[in-house]
Amino acid sequence: MNLKEMMNQIKAIHEANKDNYNFIGMRFENKERELNEICECSKNNTERADEREFPEFGTEEYNETPTFDGTSAWNLSDYDEAFRYNVKNPDSDVAKAYEQDHCYIIAGNYKCNSDDGLDDNEVVIEDAKVIAIIF
Repeated sequence: MNLKEMMNQIKAIHEANKDNYNFIGMRFENKERELNEICECSKNNTERADEREFPEFGTEEYNETPTFDGTSAWNLSDYDEAFRYNVKNPDSDVAKAYEQDHCYIIAGNYKCNSDDGLDDNEVVIEDAKVIAIIF
C-alpha cells in the first residue's frame, strides 16, 4: 500500500465513523493491538525540541515521563496536517515511510490535556478505542 492509498483509506474510515465519535485520530506505534481494544494513556514529553523525538520505551527516562489522561494521536479533522511529514511522496510504500510497525485509527468522545502544550494537530483522546488497523 502506498501513502496515497493509505490516506484514502483513512479518510473513508473517518467519514464512516465521524457521527459515532467526537474525536478520531491516527496513531503510530510498535505495539500490536486488536480492534475495539482500549488504549492505555500516552506519555507526555513537552520538553523535546522535535515533536517526533521521544525517550525509548522501557527506559528509565521513558518511565519517568509524565502521563496524559488519554491516548495521543494525530487529529484526523485535518487530513493534510495529519499527513504533513509524508505528503512529499504520496506514491511511496507505507512500510518504508514510517519508523513504527503499526498504524491505528483510534476514537472516543472526550479529549483531554488540551492545555498541556500539545504538538500541532495532536489530540489526546480519553478511553480511546481502536476502530481500525491500517498496518
